[in-house]
Amino acid sequence: MNKTFSLVPLALLLVACGGGGSDTTTSTGVSDGTAQAMSANSTVMHEDGTASADTLVATTQAIVAAGSASQTIACAGGGTATFTVSGGSLVSVTNGVLDAGEVYNVAYAACRGAAGWAAIDGSVTLTVAANAGGTLRVDTATRGIVITLPQRTLTWDGSSTITRTVATSGASTTTTTRWVSPQIVVTSRRNARNSTFTLSAVDLTRSVTTSNGVVTARSGSGTHTMSAVLPAASWSITVATQSGLNFDANGVPTSGAWTITLPNNMVGVSIVPGTATITIDYGADGTIDRTIVIPIGTLTDDAG
Repeated sequence: MNKTFSLVPLALLLVACGGGGSDTTTSTGVSDGTAQAMSANSTVMHEDGTASADTLVATTQAIVAAGSASQTIACAGGGTATFTVSGGSLVSVTNGVLDAGEVYNVAYAACRGAAGWAAIDGSVTLTVAANAGGTLRVDTATRGIVITLPQRTLTWDGSSTITRTVATSGASTTTTTRWVSPQIVVTSRRNARNSTFTLSAVDLTRSVTTSNGVVTARSGSGTHTMSAVLPAASWSITVATQSGLNFDANGVPTSGAWTITLPNNMVGVSIVPGTATITIDYGADGTIDRTIVIPIGTLTDDAG
């Protein structure tokens, strides 16, 4: 299988960031600011989290294909990486491919797998569970992996399973990434603010279709639980998509709907092009008590 992929991003990473909501939830209600911050960060998580997982795997594939173990390798988009490999056979560990049964320990230094990809620093252990028929599945253990995005820097600590499938038809290629994690801690730094997200029960899927290298479709779905400690608030929520999220080529959501479950309240989010509608059900009794309609740019900006 050809291991050098035309990849999306870490449009990265992993994950949502800092963000607003100076009020905290109470047993009887949730403030507008908190509902908006929850909605914003849960939106970003779908795109950045799975994109980060995708980029981590694709970058590792690129460096393994480019050089031999235990050597410092110049990454195609800049920076360097070093890896060691165990398991497999003498033939498999020298063929430049991530084969089932192999275990890779990789150290990245500002490594970009290709021009325009996010830079990765830190270390990961990556165990290859399967690689056949266009589908690669790996188990990862990250130790302070740092991914530098255009507007934020994310640090990952924890474990996950990433399944990546690439299907090509003519000039069109669809990359589908499923990211599953029992728990992973993500620290975000943006605009001199530090925020911490503990993600659990993560099961998110993302598909990106390109034609002649140009993104033509991007979507996501799934569930996760997020406990956030932000500069001005903290909360814990469970997020589940009700209809698949769709994003434009820049990762801005264009359609979809999801629910946010709190201990005593429910928040609903729906997206149409340019607009986000947030509904709040105080007491989770099935009655909508508050509706907030905001431009999509306002929502994404609130992700911190």
